[in-house]
Amino acid sequence: MTLLLIGIMVLIGLGMPIAFAVLIPCALYFVAAGLPEALFAQRIASGTASFPMLAIPFFVLAGEIMQRGGIARRLIDVARVSVGHMRGGLAQVGVLGGALISAVSGSATADTAILSKTVSREMVREGYPRGFAASVAAVAGVLGPMIPPSIMMILYGLMAEVSIGRLFMAGVVPGIVIGIALMIANLLVMRQHAIEIPLRPKATMADLVQAVRRGFWALMFPVFVWVGLRGGLFTPTELGAFVALYCLVVSVFVYKELKLEELPAIFQESALLTAIIMFILASSTGLNYAIAWERLPQTIANWFLATSDNKFVILMIINVLLLLLGLALEGPPLLIILTPILVPLMTGLGVDLVHFGVVLVFNLTLGALTPPVATLIFVASTIVGCSSSEFMRYFWVIFGMLLLSLLIITYIPAISLFLPNLIYG
Repeated sequence: MTLLLIGIMVLIGLGMPIAFAVLIPCALYFVAAGLPEALFAQRIASGTASFPMLAIPFFVLAGEIMQRGGIARRLIDVARVSVGHMRGGLAQVGVLGGALISAVSGSATADTAILSKTVSREMVREGYPRGFAASVAAVAGVLGPMIPPSIMMILYGLMAEVSIGRLFMAGVVPGIVIGIALMIANLLVMRQHAIEIPLRPKATMADLVQAVRRGFWALMFPVFVWVGLRGGLFTPTELGAFVALYCLVVSVFVYKELKLEELPAIFQESALLTAIIMFILASSTGLNYAIAWERLPQTIANWFLATSDNKFVILMIINVLLLLLGLALEGPPLLIILTPILVPLMTGLGVDLVHFGVVLVFNLTLGALTPPVATLIFVASTIVGCSSSEFMRYFWVIFGMLLLSLLIITYIPAISLFLPNLIYG
């Protein structure tokens, strides 16, 4: 089992696509363990035979349409008139805009790319340091997997057999906590580096009304998510289909910024990304079987319990280990590898799996901000045009606030559980 996990991590580290990096060692394990080859094929084939997985292609499609159909820009305009007059106005616009965009895209990378192309470039034009502008876009991207709909939450829910609807709602309040922490961090960075930017005039009520009117249909999306899930109108899977159709209708017929001839390219891009995600999920079922066969969760649980039987101590140890693993591996493969190992441990300790899912997804998303992987840093720095050293100069204070948010969310479960308990009981 140790060789299997080491082999997977080595192959991922060498740059092999995640699905193959998981699939090949698992196939070799089945052969070495004397397990039937047909069993391996059956596990792989059943890996995507789940109705909730239908939500994934729909949310991916919605994210692609949102980026090209003018929805994201209108959400940022609403954020601009809401908080643009504050100290560090555009930086705060980046945070609020990231939260609003997250309610449609569900992807950290997509959020960071959108914010880098819009808010960060505007920050540079107004005199903000490039490193700070890129930092704002990168860290605001972590809101993507937290605020529903979230592809990472769907993956965790499928693997941990946890209600995806509860997971969606569980990410809302933590997302707000993270957003507030980022806004405070922006003020601290500006004070630390003596960044003085003239304050923008406060938007008038007419400006706010006009921005809301222009972005009305985009702003209605979170309302539909809330009402649909709260009222039982949609399952998460049906919500995905509704979201994709809604984004398409709004972009093509209301905002008229998406041409019908652009749709084949969007469908092709969405299908490609969906195929990658589904292949990863299918290959991970072989790993899940091997982990269960070797009784690895029980072994890990015994090791942790020998260290301490206090769930808060164990959660701290797990958080530290996840942050260290995030230095070398991206969030999705770690989620796939670690979920079947850690979920039985959390169940034994009495930790709510919905709460743990929020902690796990947030922690693994932070890995996209830590070198050498640092996907979000790479995306933001490349688009804004700043060096890594310039980025890091402004980054650490903000990252410290994210770590503080992680501790708060970890040790106050009510932050995650209040909303799903209120809605679902």
